[in-house]
Amino acid sequence: MKGLKKIVSKFDASQFKSYLVLSIIILIAIIFLGKVQFTEAKYETNTETTISPNFAFFIVDVFAQNQHLVLDNLTPRATPYEYRFEVSNFKGSKKANVDLTYSIELISTTNLPITIKLFKGTNTSSAINYTETITQNSDNVYFRHLLYSGVSTMNHDDEYTDIYTLWVEFPERLLVEPPSTYIDTSEKYAGVIELIDIEIRAEQVVSSSWEK
Repeated sequence: MKGLKKIVSKFDASQFKSYLVLSIIILIAIIFLGKVQFTEAKYETNTETTISPNFAFFIVDVFAQNQHLVLDNLTPRATPYEYRFEVSNFKGSKKANVDLTYSIELISTTNLPITIKLFKGTNTSSAINYTETITQNSDNVYFRHLLYSGVSTMNHDDEYTDIYTLWVEFPERLLVEPPSTYIDTSEKYAGVIELIDIEIRAEQVVSSSWEK
């Protein structure tokens, strides 16, 4: 009992309070720094120069087919994100028995301020021309349609595979007019997902000439 009284008598309440406050501050700082590092690590994913899902389309008949490209955790940067896909008129032993021409349509949501460019082959010096339209669904969601008409024709006598390179440009700073000022896109669009639907529509080539 005397020992307990001795300990209590030496106990400094004000000093203990100071230690307690300091400990709480240190704990809060540790938690905050941990969250900051986790957020930065999560936001900096998918920063590699090239992402290649290797989509493959096989047009062995007259029909339309599509595949979906999901763009998540994109970070604004000077280097475009690069994707590749292929279009063939054969698959295994099955091959188109008529001459086919096809068009490509890219349908994207408008969640991110991105620029889409499509190149035939791996040479990215000259993009393919397109016709652009904007549509709106019943939920007031806007979609951007980029139509690349008749980009290639495949003769049924041979096996063809066309390679396409898709660029997605996400600028580090976005020019806003008016006024002519730049806004930082890093924080504004963090965690936003963009969807791109790649649709291939094949049609039979109809010859305009005939022989008697």
